[in-house]
Amino acid sequence: MKEKEFTIYTTAMFRHLYEFVADVLPGELREEMQHALMHIEAQPELSRDDIEQTMIVFGKKVWPHRKALQESIELHEGKMGPQFFRSNLSRQMQRRFEEFLHHGGTLQDIHSGAPAQFFSADERAALNHALVDLHQHLRSYVLQHIRGLGADEFSSRVDEFRGMLQMLEEELDHIRTMADDAQEHPLLAREMREHVKGFEHGIVLLGPEYSHEQIAQARDHFVGRKRELVVRGLEISLS
Repeated sequence: MKEKEFTIYTTAMFRHLYEFVADVLPGELREEMQHALMHIEAQPELSRDDIEQTMIVFGKKVWPHRKALQESIELHEGKMGPQFFRSNLSRQMQRRFEEFLHHGGTLQDIHSGAPAQFFSADERAALNHALVDLHQHLRSYVLQHIRGLGADEFSSRVDEFRGMLQMLEEELDHIRTMADDAQEHPLLAREMREHVKGFEHGIVLLGPEYSHEQIAQARDHFVGRKRELVVRGLEISLS
């Protein structure tokens, strides 16, 4: 992918992130993020790194709200997803969907595209349209819930995710410090910084997300790698 294509893709992901989370952000933060997005979209000369750095800054600020919203949508999808999904299907497709469930299929299978051979091309197109409607219906339902009876619960989950993010950042700070202290081993230092970068990309949906356990395991891994390199260096100097 060329640099220009990367910048277009990255900008599109920033807009996707903003549009997903904007409705549950505090007003001031929402305006700041919208302002940054408008500037990025109006300045095509910006590099991918410029855009990524801005995304990472805002991605961390909105991460607790994004995770709480995502969790709430997934929770309600588990409870009400099949019901909402059926309501978006024709009677004929409802019967086909019930037949699919009878054969052991699930709504998650529909999401993944796994039952491609069970449904015809026209039926798959109808299912895809129903999935789009389902996501919009669920989002509207969840936002209404968050603004009403679920407001306190949502706020509590945002606080919990904020605490998780702080712990993740502390783990990453350890890895950043280790990288700075490992400059005598440039390849290892680079690997450490790439790991931190990978986490930051996950924060803004540009890559897979790391869990707290994965980051803690990575820190232990890098500690072991550095110890091996030090021992190897001593063995070489003594030989």
